[in-house]
Amino acid sequence: MLSLRTCLACMAVLISGAASAYTSPPFPRLSANWISNQIYGNPAVYGQLARADIAIILAYPGWQSNGAGIQPVLQSMKAINPNVLIFEYIKNNEIDGTQATNGAYSALFAKLGAMNWYLYPSGGSGTPVPSTWPGATSLNNTVFTPQDSNGDNWLSWFAKWAITTYSSSPSFDGFSVDNVFLQPRVNGDWQRTGVTISMNSAQAAQWQQQGYVTFFNTLHSSMPGKFQIGNIADWVQPNAVLTQYQGVLDGGVMEAMIGQTWSIETWGGWQTMMHGYHQAMAALGGPKLGIFSVEDDPTNYQSFRYGFASALMDDGYYQFNSIAAQGGDFPWFDEYNYQHKFGAALSGPSMTAWQNGVYRRDFANGIALVNPKGNGAQTVTLETNYTRITGSQAPSINNGQSVRTLTLQDRDGIILLRNSPPAVAPSVPSPPSKITVQ
Repeated sequence: MLSLRTCLACMAVLISGAASAYTSPPFPRLSANWISNQIYGNPAVYGQLARADIAIILAYPGWQSNGAGIQPVLQSMKAINPNVLIFEYIKNNEIDGTQATNGAYSALFAKLGAMNWYLYPSGGSGTPVPSTWPGATSLNNTVFTPQDSNGDNWLSWFAKWAITTYSSSPSFDGFSVDNVFLQPRVNGDWQRTGVTISMNSAQAAQWQQQGYVTFFNTLHSSMPGKFQIGNIADWVQPNAVLTQYQGVLDGGVMEAMIGQTWSIETWGGWQTMMHGYHQAMAALGGPKLGIFSVEDDPTNYQSFRYGFASALMDDGYYQFNSIAAQGGDFPWFDEYNYQHKFGAALSGPSMTAWQNGVYRRDFANGIALVNPKGNGAQTVTLETNYTRITGSQAPSINNGQSVRTLTLQDRDGIILLRNSPPAVAPSVPSPPSKITVQ
């Protein structure tokens, strides 16, 4: 078992590597998600991840490469790109049964069993509620779990366990916490009073959100200068009420905005998706590390461009995940070669169509155009000549040629380079380049 004194000592080690400020990169901004197939010691893998602005990985406790833990890999990534933010993936709402065979998790499983911190259908003991994730068991991640002799409930104990476990890797910039949803995904007796509460109830939503707020407050207070992000997939829902979450997270992954059957763009359309994107970004605190995520076949270049241009309509980071790789790759696209080359945005997020239903956002060195789903093929005329980027993946689109009038297919987007500086000064100042985390 981990003592409070041990936890606090290890926290100090992790905190000592914390940065006090973050410089927001120019546009476009990139994020990578590589939480499966943990071959992080491969130079080709960590070298690729280092090209991102944000990298999310899952180095399970005890992870080794050539006899060393994850810290040398993180240091190698930072040597390649000192500005990359690297987050360790964790979750507090469920635990995978496969982890029981990993000795590094023995203290975690022993504590869960001793304290009965699982979620039960009724009361505080018996057979726990299965999670919706195959092979996983639900945990009671509310404030209602009993306290141990040190005064810790599940949330505070697990926060300390996570910090202690990864204290030997101070180059992590924080945690990426999965499943920071508005509602739980299962029914259970959250208050342990013998009454099963529906996952769809307002009470369950309030309790889950309260639990996550408490958890993130613990991480923030214990890790000053670090950032905390989460999976905020349902923060983009049209009916989402984010009052309790306002400003609590420094960032979050808007999972599969495009590409899955359950994606918001699939069932709600582009405008609904973008409303959710703006809504989630507004709810984030700190440097607003919002991640606009798309899942598709990486050879579907039109889908890539559509998502990439959509992400540029607000200030988020773009993340394209290959469906086949299931979170174990970081495919590179021609457009990524222009990372940061657009510079600052010359306006705030794009909220209204620019021409023929096509949306546009201007940057110091280029523009982004996106033609929403359902708008049909549209031809637009620019005020001056721009230059297409040069690439090999979609040579008919990215051919390096000058263009003033162009046609965008339905569900398509494009980035174009300026041939000369913009004639008009930015209508909205770019955000501060440095944000200090208290």
